[in-house]
Amino acid sequence: MMKRLYILAVVGMLAACSGVSEEDYAKVQSEVKSLRNDLTVTHRKLADAEGRSKVVNDRFSFLARKIRGVKARIKTNFGDIETEFFPEKAPIHCFNFITRAESGFYDGTLFHRVIKGFMIQGGDPLSKDDNPANDGSGGPIVSIPHEFNDIKHTKGILSMARADMPSGAGSQFFIMHGANPGLDGQYTVFGKVTKGLDVVDKIAMTKTSKGDRPAQNVVIETIEVYR
Repeated sequence: MMKRLYILAVVGMLAACSGVSEEDYAKVQSEVKSLRNDLTVTHRKLADAEGRSKVVNDRFSFLARKIRGVKARIKTNFGDIETEFFPEKAPIHCFNFITRAESGFYDGTLFHRVIKGFMIQGGDPLSKDDNPANDGSGGPIVSIPHEFNDIKHTKGILSMARADMPSGAGSQFFIMHGANPGLDGQYTVFGKVTKGLDVVDKIAMTKTSKGDRPAQNVVIETIEVYR
């Protein structure tokens, strides 16, 4: 299937907290499209994460400035998890997450995959239906260029899940419950937990069933974006 390009869950639904205007949104769309067209050449010339990140950051420095200082509160039925973002390291991924949260895209989704000592994963819109078997397989049809960076996957890190291809991120994300160096440079880190690690612990240590699914639903009630 040909991939469509869009970043927002609901096109044009921008809240004031992010400080991103409709003009900024249009510029992001244009720049991402241009970057995708250059992916083959860029990967050939800049195979290392540092070089690749520099290309992305140079193009999206305007976006990093806009969303600098934005934070999020992930409200769950297990408690609240507060996060900050790294727009200088992963401006597109931060923008993607923030604007989805503002639009209400994540409301009612689950942390559908939980592995103690590893991570908790959520953000799949299919987790809102009554079919647990499809959890983890859904999300918007997007192809967000990867922004691998030098931040390590340690406890509390917020990182983006993706398909097998590097530029295959959509809406699913995970929070690290323990360090895993094998993920470094392979998945895009775009934020970290600043408060609520005890909630991450509680979720990570909950009883699970087949497919690492929590026996009790861990619901993302909403994600509040603020400065």
